[in-house]
Parts: sequence; C-alpha cells; structure tokens
Amino acid sequence: MKLFRKIRYDLMRQNKAGKYFKYAIGEIILVMIGILLALQVNNWNENRKDRIKEKAILNELHKDFKKNLQDFYPLKNKQLRTFNSGNVVFRNIKSLHLEKSRDSVFRHATNMFGGYPYHPSNGVVESLISSGDFNLIRNDTLRKYLVSWKDVLTDYTNYVNTDMKFWSNTIEPYVITHGDFLTISSDKNKKLLIDPIFINMLVRKQFFQKNIVNAMQGENGLEQYLKEITRLSKVESDN
Repeated sequence: MKLFRKIRYDLMRQNKAGKYFKYAIGEIILVMIGILLALQVNNWNENRKDRIKEKAILNELHKDFKKNLQDFYPLKNKQLRTFNSGNVVFRNIKSLHLEKSRDSVFRHATNMFGGYPYHPSNGVVESLISSGDFNLIRNDTLRKYLVSWKDVLTDYTNYVNTDMKFWSNTIEPYVITHGDFLTISSDKNKKLLIDPIFINMLVRKQFFQKNIVNAMQGENGLEQYLKEITRLSKVESDN
C-alpha cells in the first residue's frame, strides 16, 4: 500500500492526470481481484471444514446403522418363522378335524404368537434432523432415506404393537378361559384348532403378521432402509 501511495503521489506531483486515472483504475481492479481471491480462499477453507465434519457425521451414521442392521436380522428371522408357522396352519386348515393332523400342526399354531419389537439406535439421525448439520450431507438419496427413516420405523412399530395387543387383549384371555396354559400340548389346547372362534382369531393374527412382514421386507420396508443408509453412509478410505 505504501508503494501504491508513492506512485499516486508522484503522478499527481508531475501533473499527469491521465496516467493517474489509469493507474487508479488499475489499482481498484487489483484490490477487487485481491478481495475475490481472499473470498475464494475463505470459501475453500469453509468447504474443507464442512467436508471434514460431513465425514465424521457419515462415520457415526454408518457405525450406528451397521449395528442396527446386525440387530435386525435375528428379529427378522424370528418374525418370518412366526409368519411361516401361520402359513402352515392355514394350508392344513381343512384337515384339522382329524386328530393326527391337529397334532402335527399344533406346534406351528403355538409359534404364531410371537411379537418382536425393534429398537434401533437413532441418536445420530435425530441429532442430524434437529440441527443444521443435516445440510452438510451432500448425497440426496441418503438425505431422502434419513428424512423418511422415522416414518418407516414407526409403521413397523405400530404393526407390531397392534399384533401384540391383539394377543394380550383377545387371544390370551380366550385361551385362559377355554385352553390350558399349564400344559401347552394338552388335548384341550389342541381342540382349540377346531374351535371356529379361535380359528377366526388366528386368521386375524396372521393378517397382522403379514402387515409386519411387509413393513420389514417391502420395497420401502425396514430392511431396505437399513441396508441403504448403511451403504450410502460408508466413507471411502483416503488411502
């Protein structure tokens, strides 16, 4: 700046107005270029900080959902066994009047009564959604999955709760009155399989189970979201 002032002073002292104005314009241009360069450097530095923070967020997200996915598979297997047991019962529904058929199907009927809530870790997602850090994630597909994740989990949870309430409020009281909880494989319990009221309960129970399975495995189900969030949040190694 001292050099610029000296040049301006010399031009004014020499009464060279034309050269002075040309120089002044050039100086303004140089100052503007300097400001733009400074802004560019500042933007680059802020962007670098954002990318470092984004990487840290994705690492935490990936860690959470990798664990969530691992915890999901045992639950999925239990839920599918419950649903498949119901399918076995209803494939043999027309032969349940035969004692031999009731004996072979009874185990599958008792397997229909499982209920499996799912409680994944959601701390990172909830923190992201409630803060401005969510905007640091550049992958639009991942952002879409994260925004919808809570709704998908809520749908599954609601179906499971409906199923469990139906057991505790309807089926269990009926078995207490008409069956035998002390000896599960008793003839009294097996005869429930020819009780029209109890069969209607099982039909309803299987309908709820189907909703749960669809909420797990459907195109926009729990498993799809768990897999995609885990995949999309994986940060490639810098090496």
